[in-house]
Amino acid sequence: MRTLRTDLAVIALLSAFVTALFAPTPAAASSIDVTRNSVEYSFAQQVTFTLEATSDAKISQVYLFFRATQDEKTEKTRIPVEEPSRELALTHVHDMRGHPLPPFADIIFWWQIEDTAGNQLKTAPEQFKYVDNRFRWQRLKGDRVTIHWIAGQGDPVFAQTALDIAQASVKENQAELQAPVPDPLDIFIYDSERNLEAAMVLTGRDWVGGQAHPELGVVVMATPAEQGYSSRMKRYLPHEITHLMIYEMVEPEGYRNVPDWLNEGLATENEQLPTPEYALALEEAREGGNLLPLEELCVPFSPDPRTAILSYAQSASVVAFIRETYGAEGIRNLLSAYANGASCRSGVEEALGITFNKLESNWRVSLTPQAGWRTLADQIGVWVGLWLVSLLVALPMIGGLRRR
Repeated sequence: MRTLRTDLAVIALLSAFVTALFAPTPAAASSIDVTRNSVEYSFAQQVTFTLEATSDAKISQVYLFFRATQDEKTEKTRIPVEEPSRELALTHVHDMRGHPLPPFADIIFWWQIEDTAGNQLKTAPEQFKYVDNRFRWQRLKGDRVTIHWIAGQGDPVFAQTALDIAQASVKENQAELQAPVPDPLDIFIYDSERNLEAAMVLTGRDWVGGQAHPELGVVVMATPAEQGYSSRMKRYLPHEITHLMIYEMVEPEGYRNVPDWLNEGLATENEQLPTPEYALALEEAREGGNLLPLEELCVPFSPDPRTAILSYAQSASVVAFIRETYGAEGIRNLLSAYANGASCRSGVEEALGITFNKLESNWRVSLTPQAGWRTLADQIGVWVGLWLVSLLVALPMIGGLRRR
């Protein structure tokens, strides 16, 4: 019995040995190593990606992927490898004149490399910030806010003024909206409207004196370092920061649903220095019976300058009325309703408990000044009261003198 078991064991060992002897030898694992991975760009012109790699087998396929970090669309490019080789050096130039990248965005990119042995390597994502490198930027970093300004256009006081205004605006918005702060929150200040306009036009964006890119957490504005720059900052910075904070509160999908009268109204009402033209336009429209229907302000404002000014003025006035009547909670409830998909009209009813038309009529009534006699009475009422009291005190004295 033992002899049989021993024979079976020997047969099994011999079988395993023969199988191993004649089995095909596996190919040695091929390693792909990246020795250089870099990027350079000329703002609004081109981006040059450079890759150098080696492999034990010949590299046959290379793919490049890149996108803005907040963008859902990824650019995918197959880079031709004319002659497969164990050493590879190539560049790919992306022409931004036809396919622009969003300005001041963080761009993420990576490569996929394949060789003839069937091995594949996907590189770890790399990132660069697509800043307008036609200029040299200085930087002042505060608490979650960073100011970038063109070197030579201002001094540290200029940058600190911007930082103080921005951080105060962030704090006020947080108190009302209870929204997270964009991280990072970058503010780029150009030295002239001409340079800002050129930057926006080159990247395929519409241009205004200041604008926010909520999806990027970026504000760009034009403020020359000349007398009165703080007034310009007090208007533009809180306005654009409010847009960013609204975006953070309602998130990308909800931001599309926020009506312009609320979005622009909040931003305008939050400006630290009011725009006199708005108050004048609102009063003239009220007196002339030319106020715009609130429903017309649910959508982007008219490009006509006079109508646009009135649109901003009315929107800010409506927001001020809601704040006074319903408080910060009313503002938050409105934004939450729109974030959840409510229409311009239904959002008001859901958040404030009144119809859209009732909100508009109540707001219009609040604009109506008191009658002349009532205003005069309010102004002189205190003085009349004091005069009557003094008269009542004096009358007995006068009577006594007469009796004497």
